[in-house]
Amino acid sequence: MFLRFKYFAVAAGLVVIGFNGLLSFCAEEPVPIIPSTAPAHVWRSLPNKAFGTSEDLRFVIRWGVITAGNSSLTVDGVQVLADRQVYHLVSEAHSTGVVDTFYRVTDRNEAWLDTASLTSLGYSKHLHEGSFQENSDVTFDQAARHWVRVTHRVDKNSIENKEGELPPDCLDIQSSLYLTRTMSLEVGKTFSIDVQSSDKIYPVVVNVLRRQTIKVPAGTFDCFLVEPQLRTPGMFIAKGKKLQVWLTADARHMPVRMRTEVFFGHVVADLLTYHVTAPDPS
Repeated sequence: MFLRFKYFAVAAGLVVIGFNGLLSFCAEEPVPIIPSTAPAHVWRSLPNKAFGTSEDLRFVIRWGVITAGNSSLTVDGVQVLADRQVYHLVSEAHSTGVVDTFYRVTDRNEAWLDTASLTSLGYSKHLHEGSFQENSDVTFDQAARHWVRVTHRVDKNSIENKEGELPPDCLDIQSSLYLTRTMSLEVGKTFSIDVQSSDKIYPVVVNVLRRQTIKVPAGTFDCFLVEPQLRTPGMFIAKGKKLQVWLTADARHMPVRMRTEVFFGHVVADLLTYHVTAPDPS
């Protein structure tokens, strides 16, 4: 049953939830980018009043009454990738206590989100969950509407290269949380985000269910409860399970609680501490 703990590593990224510096997205056998036949790309422009260039959110993870680990969501400044300014987004998840004894998790995910268009330019994950070890780097060529993924299964000493078409303004799982935070939220509202995960593009429908005041270790917050509806099981959670996120009802829409069902109960990540900065003026 400790195997179910790995679902939090995905949930923490939402769109995900598990290295230093900006990756060059290279591997032993890089996949060449196919020349684009798409029309000339026009970058969209979206405002961001939710998060700044230095934000650090720390969570405690509980599985029922058991403290199972800790996680963080960080905006680690702005970098330059493919001549574009990008937010460097980092999420980490680590098991602790009894869970760490039976099923150790040390995951680190990184994403590069274009500051002007709020679209993905890259995604990387280093997963170490029990005996499973995988490193994966994904590039998003928004102009060519094309993605390339290189996956190294460390535990199996194998490398896999994949590529495919990318719909306009597509996001990775982790960045989808940050885009959601920039949107105007109200109870009953529904919107859709195209998300690339593994080898597929998923239209994720996000529902704003209700407004609710919740108390977590970091304090008491007025929140919107949002729930992504996953048309294909397995991207965030197992078939028939739910992922829910509580976002503050102010302009920041800061996540203060994430809850995912597992086969034995549920896993909850509650905000423990937070450091936020004002969004850069647009």
